[in-house]
Amino acid sequence: MKIKALHEYAKDVDTVFGLFHDPDFMKVKYEGIGARNVEVLECAGSEGRYTVKVKREIPADVPGLLKKFLNPWNTIVQSEKWEGKTGGPYRCQFEIDIAGVPVNIKGAMEIRTQGGGCVNDVQLEVKCGIPLVGGKLADFVGGDAEKATQAEYEFIRNHLAKA
Repeated sequence: MKIKALHEYAKDVDTVFGLFHDPDFMKVKYEGIGARNVEVLECAGSEGRYTVKVKREIPADVPGLLKKFLNPWNTIVQSEKWEGKTGGPYRCQFEIDIAGVPVNIKGAMEIRTQGGGCVNDVQLEVKCGIPLVGGKLADFVGGDAEKATQAEYEFIRNHLAKA
C-alpha cells in the first residue's frame, strides 16, 4: 500500500524542520496523538545531517482476522535520516519497525519552501510478503499509518498556529 500526503504549513521551512528534530516536541506530539511510553532513542546531528529514532506504543483497533499479527497496543521504532541546510529543502528517508509484525514500512519526506510558508511532501509504502493475508495486513497497517500521518500534521499545524 502506498500513501502520499502534502502537508502545508504557514511557517518557514526552518521553523517546521526544527520541530522534526526537537526531542521534547516529539514526545509531546506523539503523546498528543495517542501514543504511550514514548522514548526518543536518538536525536543528533549537525552540518546538514540529522538522525532521529523514536520508540513508542501505538493503539490499534485490530480486526479479528489480523489478531494473530497485531495487538491492541504495538511497539514501533521509527528511524529517520535527514539531510538539508538552512533554508531547506530538508529530505528524509525513514523506516518504521513494528515489533513482531511481518510488514516492511519505508518512506521519504521533503520539507521545502512553498509560497509564504512550506510543505512537507510525505510518501510511504507498506509491504507484507505473507501469502493470502499479507495484503490485508499491509492495508490495515497502511490505513493506520495514514491516520497517524494526518494526526501528526494536524498536531504540528495547531502547535505552529499557537507559536
